[in-house]
Amino acid sequence: MKIELLPALSDNYMYLVIDVDSKEAAIVDPVEPIKVIEAVRKHGVRLTTVLTTHHHWDHAGGNEKMVRLMPGLKVYGGDDRVDALTKKVTHSNTLKVGSLTVKCLFTPCHTTGHICYYVTKENSTEPPAVFTGIYLCCVTY
Repeated sequence: MKIELLPALSDNYMYLVIDVDSKEAAIVDPVEPIKVIEAVRKHGVRLTTVLTTHHHWDHAGGNEKMVRLMPGLKVYGGDDRVDALTKKVTHSNTLKVGSLTVKCLFTPCHTTGHICYYVTKENSTEPPAVFTGIYLCCVTY
């Protein structure tokens, strides 16, 4: 698995998740579709999947343009308010991106339909990744 961090807006991120074996890829929260397409071309991968963590514009606001620019994308999210949604998911649903397994974790804290995506590769020694769509900070005194 290869992950490219793509800065977005003034203080956000998108993540291009690539299955190195199949060259299939997913994008997490593609708020700036042109940047996503540039990264897809740079890596020579086939983008098939949009993983949307929540419906807020700075995460899902690029979904419709992304689908117009790359027809046939599957757009996942946990809330009917997610733009261009093609498949609503809930806790423990799984999907594949090439040989990567994506497990959906229903985490209704930031929004009522929030989904985190836990990505693993079977029989691999590389660490898994989780995409939350928000940054959490805990300080213990």
